[in-house]
Amino acid sequence: STGQITPKLIDPTDDEVSSKAFKDYEPQLNFMPRIAFAFPISDVANFFAHYDVLTQRPSTGYRMDPSQYYYLAARQGSFINNPDLKPQRTTDYELGFTQTLNERKNSAITLSAFYREFRNLIQAISVNYAYPVNYTTFGNIDFGTTKGFTVAYDLRRTGGIQLTASYTLQFADGTGSGAQDQVNLLNSGQPNLRTLIPLDFDQRHAIVTNVDYRFGSGSNYHGPVLKTKKREVRVFDNVGGNIVMRAGSGVPYSRQFTPTQDAAFGIANRSSLKGSINGS
Repeated sequence: STGQITPKLIDPTDDEVSSKAFKDYEPQLNFMPRIAFAFPISDVANFFAHYDVLTQRPSTGYRMDPSQYYYLAARQGSFINNPDLKPQRTTDYELGFTQTLNERKNSAITLSAFYREFRNLIQAISVNYAYPVNYTTFGNIDFGTTKGFTVAYDLRRTGGIQLTASYTLQFADGTGSGAQDQVNLLNSGQPNLRTLIPLDFDQRHAIVTNVDYRFGSGSNYHGPVLKTKKREVRVFDNVGGNIVMRAGSGVPYSRQFTPTQDAAFGIANRSSLKGSINGS
């Protein structure tokens, strides 16, 4: 009568929620090995690598709320939680090399490459042909990867100065940056987007520098001294400071043909994508 495909009910006269529609959550056993090793090539060079597997509990839409199912027909258009969500999983690989740069062995450079894989990420999904209505929930369908290269320089404290600096080149792609990235797509009747796009944190270039200066104390003090008739006063004894400088390229965003308001009440805004998602 509705003109749409609907499921055939085994017992149309059963108006109560049947226990057959639910099942117990299957316990998840997560094996998370973390392996790291270093191989000294000489007294001035070191080769290192690590392999990590990390998991975490679902962070969105995992709470069981019976009222959502009892009043499913009245909640059309709103999210239904999914207590059957699986843990999210991250696999991390890194391979690197460290080399000292002078005979004093107070400065070194480190070259490393990394690769991270994200699995079972949470994303909104649409359950079609459900009874009594179609609904939107969450599923472990998203995935992503981050790969890059880092160059780091380390200067041990020399003359009161300690310096660390690093440059990272990164590429981050995935099928979604958040659990509700594809809500608008689902609301328009389209299926989930299964295409790799730049993630929200896909920052191509990043530079971090930390400069720390200490005047020292005792026999290691090297600051100004105020001499009096009775004794010498070390003006900056145990005094120091540091500066952290960060610089980076921009992160991607989705350009629109027309502007939309971030905070508006009673006004219907509809964004119109210009180009691709996170393509600018």
